[in-house]
Amino acid sequence: MDGEKIAERYRLKEKVFSARGWTTCLALDIELGTEVEVDLVSASTEDLPVDPQRMREILHAAQRIRGPHVLPLLDWGEEEGLFYLVREKGDGPTLPELISQLGTLPGPQVVELAAAAVEVLSEAYGAGLYYLGLNPGQVFVDRRGSLRFRRVGYGWVLEDMDPAQVARVSPYRAPEVEPGREGTRASDVFSLAVMVNEVLSAESRTERLSLLLERAAHPLPARRPSSPRLLLEELLGSLDSIAEEDRVAPGENGPLPSGRYGKAPEYEEDPYTEVLEAGSLENHGAPPGSRSLRGWARKAALMVVGGLLLWLLFSALSGLLGGDARRGVGEEMEGAAAGVEVPDLQGLTLEEARERLEALGLSWSAREAPSRLWSAGRVVAQEPAAGSIVIPGETVCLVVSSGREEGNDSVAPEAPPESALPSDDGNEGPEAPSTARSSTTSAVSAGASRHAARPPRAVATLSTARGPAPLYVRMDAGGSSDPDGDIVNYVWYCGDGTVLRGMTVQHVFDAPVIPARFRVVLEVSDSRGLTDSAVLAVEVY
Repeated sequence: MDGEKIAERYRLKEKVFSARGWTTCLALDIELGTEVEVDLVSASTEDLPVDPQRMREILHAAQRIRGPHVLPLLDWGEEEGLFYLVREKGDGPTLPELISQLGTLPGPQVVELAAAAVEVLSEAYGAGLYYLGLNPGQVFVDRRGSLRFRRVGYGWVLEDMDPAQVARVSPYRAPEVEPGREGTRASDVFSLAVMVNEVLSAESRTERLSLLLERAAHPLPARRPSSPRLLLEELLGSLDSIAEEDRVAPGENGPLPSGRYGKAPEYEEDPYTEVLEAGSLENHGAPPGSRSLRGWARKAALMVVGGLLLWLLFSALSGLLGGDARRGVGEEMEGAAAGVEVPDLQGLTLEEARERLEALGLSWSAREAPSRLWSAGRVVAQEPAAGSIVIPGETVCLVVSSGREEGNDSVAPEAPPESALPSDDGNEGPEAPSTARSSTTSAVSAGASRHAARPPRAVATLSTARGPAPLYVRMDAGGSSDPDGDIVNYVWYCGDGTVLRGMTVQHVFDAPVIPARFRVVLEVSDSRGLTDSAVLAVEVY
């Protein structure tokens, strides 16, 4: 291998790592005279865990990922059944080596790790890659002390080729990610949470941060935070909170609070102590016996407060305060703390809405109403509104669509059966009115049927209406119908500029900014040019 050339540009020098299906070598870039690292990866479908075409797409996107924390992919190509991946050479210890030496890391260093990971993830998302397979083996500290991530965007493909590597990274892989399959943003949240949980010392944790890390490592993707940045923000808040506690808590092991004029008192200073040490009280105008007066004042205040508490307790027991007051301040606070947030149910089926409400301990009631925007069975409105805080057991009232809105301005009336129509008297049949749902009638050419053409009815269903981005959705118009039985066109407007055609289509919804809501419109048309449309919504987070 020594002296062998790749792409007539990279001269291989020595092998530094080998695994099933891929090998890493040091090489010399002949054109630039610099040392690089080259991964030689088998392009065989038996070794490669992804389709070769998908591998090319991943590498094309990975080459665009740049940043101060990225060890960039400089070049790649194919040669004699191999993918060659050229990247900048990295020097320095890896994160597992540091963990083995130190055990855990101080809070500021963990923040630096999380911040670097979030920045790298943002760069990858911007290039169109939504899963990195984060694990400590990707991270090392260079000679300048900066964190660098290697094989960004494609490292998980190489790791999945070798069973030993799969075993090494499996603790950092989300449960939904199987070998050879890509994850999502939620999978990255899981991986980052496991890494932070592994290296963060117990002194740098707050209870809230511990709960968030536990939630981020939840087996179900929908239960995790929607973005890795939330972990970083909570980690920063945790360290700030601990630092603030150390700053204000007096003691031998921590800094003491500054006084009003910058003085750090070593004890609870009496305002007259300095006067007593400086000279007589008369010279400073301080009355004799002032300490004893203050002591009696404190005792009197405590007696008043104690008497007030006893009176409140007696009043509560005897019913003098009334039913509301008997609950007490503590009970009211407990009730407020036990409140739950009403979720956004608009667009869900009644069954989906019921399951979400019952999971939160809320009751529900439903009534039907016609709707122009939502298909039958979808939640149109709710009360209380989404985001409201209610106590468990409270009832949420739902308005469920019964179908398209009936009325003179919504859908053209159906013509009577052909056998029931009178003989031709020269009058034109009724024309379908223009509506907000785009039910229209094109002009009837000469010689067309004397009977009124009836418009089709668009019915759209989605395999899922909401989920983490990128969200795969199967869209089906098979429930659409036409009284004349001749629907000829199905057009889907996905709300992100994509237009698809066909009775059944599929699309991946994603957005640079999440959460996002896409307005999906199905338009069907028959051979007479009559059209109808149905509107649904897809939400990604």
